[in-house]
Amino acid sequence: MVKSAERVLDVLEMLSLEQDRGLRLTDIADRLSIPKSSATMLMKTLDARCYAARGQDGRYRLHPLFQHASGWVGGLHARLLHVARPVMAALVERTGETCFLGTLSADLQVRVLHKVVSPKEVRYDTDDRPLRPAYCTSIGRVQLAFLPQEWIEDYLTSTRLERFTENTLTTPEALRADLAAIRDCGFAESIDTREIGASGVSAPIFGRDGEVIAGLNLSAVTQRFLSQHEAMRAAVMAAADDISAHYGAPNAERLKAAKSEMAPAAALGPV
Repeated sequence: MVKSAERVLDVLEMLSLEQDRGLRLTDIADRLSIPKSSATMLMKTLDARCYAARGQDGRYRLHPLFQHASGWVGGLHARLLHVARPVMAALVERTGETCFLGTLSADLQVRVLHKVVSPKEVRYDTDDRPLRPAYCTSIGRVQLAFLPQEWIEDYLTSTRLERFTENTLTTPEALRADLAAIRDCGFAESIDTREIGASGVSAPIFGRDGEVIAGLNLSAVTQRFLSQHEAMRAAVMAAADDISAHYGAPNAERLKAAKSEMAPAAALGPV
């Protein structure tokens, strides 16, 4: 690959993830592992060509032309879909359950990017178009858990935790403890937390610098999930690690805490 072109694409992907807060020049230089002078020239070029813009706070963001353009998905999402689709198809074939890929929107809601539906007659499926609250879904909580702590605290103080079922976490204290536990074990489970009869397990997908970029989820009707949740957990964590590996993400230490409790993937079967 051409290194200079790769750096340009890396910057655009970083800016698409940090659109709200923006990135300082030092942030960009550090993440690309290049001198600040090189980062300065790179950002001046992107600014002059209207791909990036420097705000009054001194932080760089995508140029306004790209912020709301319906035809521009962002390199990260396009690459994520390219890598994840075959992994998701194989995961559904192996487990027989429905698989979702989702990211967090700017206001930290879940946006579903892709799904592969279970072939079983009795299965879990849902509309993948609307944004969903993150706090009451495993795919949302597994991404919230790996955000910077100050972002988590902002979320806890600004989000109304509405009760959907008796299993929904509805206090900042309970959700804060839950997110800490997810960081320790590396996965999140939801059992009837948003819809009665629907349960699932999710694992985080990490980028090259170890930041969470998406979540991968396996969902099933609750009765079937409870009978094979350990094997589903092992399968979705392995699949998420496969996707993370395409980004050169650091080796996932999060597997260690859960491995001793995992059932072998072979335990998955018809229920």
